[in-house]
Amino acid sequence: MNKTLIILLMLTILWPGESFSQKREKKKKKSAEVTTEIAVNSEEVTNLFIDATKAKLLGETTKAIGLYESCLVKNPQHSASMYELAQLYFVIDDYNTASRFAEQASELEPENKWYRLLLIEIYGKAGKKKELLETCEKLVKKYPGSVDYLYELSNAYLVNNDGNNAIKTYDKVEELIGVTEEISLQKQRVYLIQKKTDQAAEEIKKLIKAFPDQETRYVSMLAEMYMEAGKPDEAAQYYQQILANDPDNPYIHITLSDYYRQKGDKKRSFDELKLGFANPALDIDTKIRVLLSFFSANEMYLDNKTEIMELAQILVQTHPKEPKAHSMYGDFLLDDKQYAQARDEFRKVIAIDSSRYAVWESLLNAEIQLSDYPALYSESSRAIELFPLLPVPYLFKGVAQLEKSEFENALSSFNSGAKLVSGNNVLLVQFYTYLGDTYNRMKNYRLSDENYEKALKLQPDNSYVLNNYAYYLSLRNENLEKAEQMASKSVKLDAANAANMDTYGWVLYKLGRYTEAAEWVEKAIAATPSPDTDLLEHLGDIYFKLGNVDKAISLWQDALKVGKGSEFLEKKIKERKLYE
Repeated sequence: MNKTLIILLMLTILWPGESFSQKREKKKKKSAEVTTEIAVNSEEVTNLFIDATKAKLLGETTKAIGLYESCLVKNPQHSASMYELAQLYFVIDDYNTASRFAEQASELEPENKWYRLLLIEIYGKAGKKKELLETCEKLVKKYPGSVDYLYELSNAYLVNNDGNNAIKTYDKVEELIGVTEEISLQKQRVYLIQKKTDQAAEEIKKLIKAFPDQETRYVSMLAEMYMEAGKPDEAAQYYQQILANDPDNPYIHITLSDYYRQKGDKKRSFDELKLGFANPALDIDTKIRVLLSFFSANEMYLDNKTEIMELAQILVQTHPKEPKAHSMYGDFLLDDKQYAQARDEFRKVIAIDSSRYAVWESLLNAEIQLSDYPALYSESSRAIELFPLLPVPYLFKGVAQLEKSEFENALSSFNSGAKLVSGNNVLLVQFYTYLGDTYNRMKNYRLSDENYEKALKLQPDNSYVLNNYAYYLSLRNENLEKAEQMASKSVKLDAANAANMDTYGWVLYKLGRYTEAAEWVEKAIAATPSPDTDLLEHLGDIYFKLGNVDKAISLWQDALKVGKGSEFLEKKIKERKLYE
């Protein structure tokens, strides 16, 4: 060995540059400096974190995000800030950023349950099915006894359309905590998705065994499940089981009704409904939902109106003190044009509870159909006292006053109501139309026309307004060309309306177009179920102008047999002359 090399090696050993004690002291000094620096940073981070959390609680999301990110600048390993940022970005639907922070937090503190659960939630919301499943599988592998993680894993399998593994995972949960309704019903749903009806049924049977006090409810589930699966015969045995074990069950007759309906046995279906409606233990809301299901399906309602009306009668007999029962029955009666009976039901509702505004409107509608104007006046006045800021009662009161020829009072009611209308042009048009009618009766034709014009500006195709406006102009022999245009449009809009046909014919008569006028008034007479005095007299006037005096006299006589007619009707017949 080279002597020089040996000497150099010895020198290296003997003269290390620093003694071990010196190195140790230097290291201690450096460590102290780092510790002090970290302490300073830790205090800054804590203060920043507190400020960030305050901002978060105050809803200042942008500020909170900035402060939490400042925490990470000071301490890149601050997992709590990462977790909070993940939550904030998750709330504002930035799932990529949220998942990045949640992943970092979970890597730093893999034992933190809440970090992992947040990450799972973010993956689920972001639609990251693969990442969601991988994360859940890792967690369950690491913590096989965690029910929370098993739940999440089963959901992850379902998201990934893996029903079989979801079932296996639910089985593991059951091993840990026993049979529960939540797990069994979830398994049942999975089996049903897989079209495995029998396995789904076994899950419900398992619940019956575990919770015998809930047997009726679970048997009902079995019956409904088989009905939905298109197996009514299997469902029937369970319905009969309920009926045998619990004959007073309030819902069994409703479910049996549905069973017979699906079987096509309409009579037995309604018989079961009647039994259910007669059971006071069955809540009224369920019964009303059944009735509404018929009412909303128009064809079904029309086909079964008699049976539905009977159900509504049973409803009020079973629940005589329930306003909802009388209100529902009243609505059916009103729809069936049984106005007097409907009014009685609505009055019963108001006697029990006068705060139901919708019932007041229905009552007033029944009164106007009955032409009971004294009652309409009285009840609309009371409705106004109770609901002074709602416009419709003013409309009804105005109509009652108009029929009593209290024109000034009617104008007051119509104007008061019109001022309360907001965002409802259909209703506002009604107010303007009645104002037009009232001013016309007062012979204030300028204001009458102004209100009709206001109505037509809002609804140019309102056939009722067009008809009335045209007719009143024709009676005054004013603006007949305009009247003809409006009457023609009204007929096109509502071709089956006899009043519109008559008005159009009468305007044509005023224009001297007698042959066309006769055609339209004859159409109006044909469209009217019973003879009408005004129509017959109008047609007589037209035939007089056409030179057929005998036909005119015959029509005038027919008109007089039906009613009073105009002030000139008897004079026209007696003198065989036309008076207008």
